[in-house]
Amino acid sequence: MTFDEIEACLRADGWPVETLRDHSLRTGFQGISKAFPVFVYTEGSYVVFAIVPYRKLPGDEALARTLMDTLLRLNDQMVFAKFSVDEDGDAILSVEYPMSYLNESSLRDALDVLAYYANQHWEPLSAMGAVPALR
Repeated sequence: MTFDEIEACLRADGWPVETLRDHSLRTGFQGISKAFPVFVYTEGSYVVFAIVPYRKLPGDEALARTLMDTLLRLNDQMVFAKFSVDEDGDAILSVEYPMSYLNESSLRDALDVLAYYANQHWEPLSAMGAVPALR
């Protein structure tokens, strides 16, 4: 799939789409407890579906370290998705998929996995020492 085909598939499936720049768009979904923003962009030969920020790291260093340790443990348990932390202290939940293998079905699977883990982990992670990044 091309990035234009990804965007067209999202629109056809009823996802709200805001084009940000070439090969980058914003969409989102209403989760069980909150709305999640999703950025879709290409990185090399991969397409990335990312909730940025999933939440902010706590300001307290010990609490931030506890949260990051938890995210690492969750990465071992999750399939097809991962948590990461950027230089701004945003915890990110993402799914990456090779563009050369992406089709409409795998695109939907990637978004389903992202939504599943976003909902599954939001309550316990949002309670870990800080106010969530978005409400």
